[in-house]
Amino acid sequence: MSEIVLLVEDELFVALDIQATVEDAGFVVDGPYATLKETLEAIAGNACQRPACAILDVRLRDGEVYPAADLLRDAGMPIIFHSGHADQVMLEGRYPGAAFCGKPCSPAALRAKLVTLLAEGRP
Repeated sequence: MSEIVLLVEDELFVALDIQATVEDAGFVVDGPYATLKETLEAIAGNACQRPACAILDVRLRDGEVYPAADLLRDAGMPIIFHSGHADQVMLEGRYPGAAFCGKPCSPAALRAKLVTLLAEGRP
């Protein structure tokens, strides 16, 4: 069975592009989730099928993703921040070991980050 990647992105076409990239890399996508509320509910409901990694946009329809990212970090889940509205230095300090792909990011670069992060294992 393929590993699951949690996808949090509020822009539909960006989400569809990321989903295609992740699936082309051989992973299964859980999402996309467009709001913090949906994301928190998904995290709470993933006890049985824990994703291997999360790709998170920072600005969502109902706020910033940080409460969800904090839960994922605390659970030891690898995170890739995919955002055009984030401070990479702040993210690296708050989420050690997380990867960062600024928007726009090519599918090849996102795929490489995903594969590398999962190959390194959970922090």
